[in-house]
Amino acid sequence: MMELAKKALEQAIATGAEQAEAFAQLNRSMRVKVYRQEVEELVSATGSGVGIRVISGGSVGYAYTSDLSAGGIEAAARAAAEAMSVTSADEFAGLPEPAAEFPRLDLYSERLGAVPVADKISLAMAVEKAALEHDSRIQQVEAATYSESDSSVAIANSLGFARNYAETSCFAFLQAIAAADGQMQTGVSFVTGREPGQLDAAAAGKEAARRALSLLGARQCASMSCPVVMDPFVTASVIGVVGSALTGEAVQKRRSMFAGRLGEQVAGGLVNLLDDGLHPEGLASAPFDGEGVPTRQTKLIESGVLQGFLYDTYSGRKEGRASTGNGARRSYRSQPHVGPTNLRLIGGGAAPAALLDGIDLGLHVMDVTGMHSGVNMVSGDFSVGATGRLIRNGNLSEPVREVTIAGNLLDMLGNIKEIGNDNRWVPFGGSVNAPSILIAPMTVSGK
Repeated sequence: MMELAKKALEQAIATGAEQAEAFAQLNRSMRVKVYRQEVEELVSATGSGVGIRVISGGSVGYAYTSDLSAGGIEAAARAAAEAMSVTSADEFAGLPEPAAEFPRLDLYSERLGAVPVADKISLAMAVEKAALEHDSRIQQVEAATYSESDSSVAIANSLGFARNYAETSCFAFLQAIAAADGQMQTGVSFVTGREPGQLDAAAAGKEAARRALSLLGARQCASMSCPVVMDPFVTASVIGVVGSALTGEAVQKRRSMFAGRLGEQVAGGLVNLLDDGLHPEGLASAPFDGEGVPTRQTKLIESGVLQGFLYDTYSGRKEGRASTGNGARRSYRSQPHVGPTNLRLIGGGAAPAALLDGIDLGLHVMDVTGMHSGVNMVSGDFSVGATGRLIRNGNLSEPVREVTIAGNLLDMLGNIKEIGNDNRWVPFGGSVNAPSILIAPMTVSGK
């Protein structure tokens, strides 16, 4: 990929642009889906390509190609130059200045490719089997999936930057279905790692089964204002929304509830949130971001006080600040844009069960629907569907469904009373490391 990036850069420079960049990527992926101990789907794919960005006088042009022949790359460079010629100038457009040092991260495992495909199929089957054998009420599994990715990235630009890295990742996912007395409930679980040996198939299967079983018999509860405990899955969804509102771009466009709040108390004193592009277990970790800026840890909220925002090169220049290494890039098909890497809500000292202590009547939320679409990012107001279990006298009680929790996200952050010690990585909609949290009070709307 490094050789490809350099060749593409030569073609980009040849267009006469003041600045040029080439982003090359190779990705190999595989997905196995099993159903009733038989392979239902096995997909293996390899894709590679290069994206070319050229900049002159503040005008930017971008083009990409999967045709890696000399002619294909040359055509992409010309297309980028043509796009630049009709693009309005922007004084903040430009490449980042090359850094002198970069973090050393071990993100690649040779084991991913060394493990036979048959063993990966067996792993997916083991996840399904663990769920089905856990309890006779687990009647079927909607999805038992093993997925993996082996990716290489290289960036070269006309300012002298030329670096590459490789990473591997894999996960197993399960959605179990429990049935009893004419009712069906689902439970999900997953495990992630750099290679299959890091995935505990039995643990994933059993957890999905337990989550499904715990919701059997769920019904609406009465409307109330009460303490709410969110499990890590739900906390991660909340933190994902908070992270998207903590980008420089969102603040500059006045699309963030945190605009104008820098240095203010925006959450409870126990809340410490950071963006961590260096964590070895984070699936969004990398030595540099999508435009070649070193990744790092960025404090967002410390002891409840808003410390800063996330920037790529463009949004940072608009603010007179340096990039925080958050120029996200999904693939060679897209230009960099500001976004979180691994969001981490630092865990507290309380065991999950301790968060229930002292609650006479409350709600333990296990799943929410509409979190990303149900939040007004400017005001922070939200209303989402929830599923979980009532808390009675400090213990989990009857299951609940078809209720709504509503309020304001800033108020909710300010009302976080306790943070659990059960942090886990949740890869849904990003890479988030989150624990259980206790919030009091919240409005629960039922019957």
